[in-house]
Amino acid sequence: MQVTFAVTGRARPGARAWHDAVVTMLDRAQALALLRRLDEPAHLEHPAGFDDAVEQRRFRRLATELERRFGCVCDVEAGRQIQDASFLGELRIPPTATAGRVGIFVRVSNFGGLALFGADGPGVWDDADTLELITGADRDAVLEALAALDYVPLLEDVLSAAYDGGSDALRAAYRSYPPTWFTRYFDYL
Repeated sequence: MQVTFAVTGRARPGARAWHDAVVTMLDRAQALALLRRLDEPAHLEHPAGFDDAVEQRRFRRLATELERRFGCVCDVEAGRQIQDASFLGELRIPPTATAGRVGIFVRVSNFGGLALFGADGPGVWDDADTLELITGADRDAVLEALAALDYVPLLEDVLSAAYDGGSDALRAAYRSYPPTWFTRYFDYL
């Protein structure tokens, strides 16, 4: 199932023209195809050519934009706080700042501009619950901010699929339980 949302806002930070945009969440098959395409078996923490400074600045812009939109201070973990991980950082919008009084998290991967968002925290709710818990206005604000910074929004259910990519090193590191696509792109390694 593909989920499409109409979002109103600026195309890019600093853009003068306002417009109506449509943000389409990838369906399961599209998301899995993207996850497989981004997989670099020899690079577990970040892809070849990854520019940490550039990506950290983009993530800080996302946090700043979401703080502006929600009128709050987000709890942000990034940079030196995140080590030995396949993700760059995570921010949390407090429940008191959202229309639905539900906390929203955004976790950004080191790979392909992937951005996982959901209610409360990773692993707490499935996609159907997430879409019910996060109000339309709150969801639109998050999706518009992600789109403006060229992030690819994902919900969590597809990431729970068993990792079937090419990294034997990832599988070897997780002998006691098989890695998932969440492990590959959004977890500590």
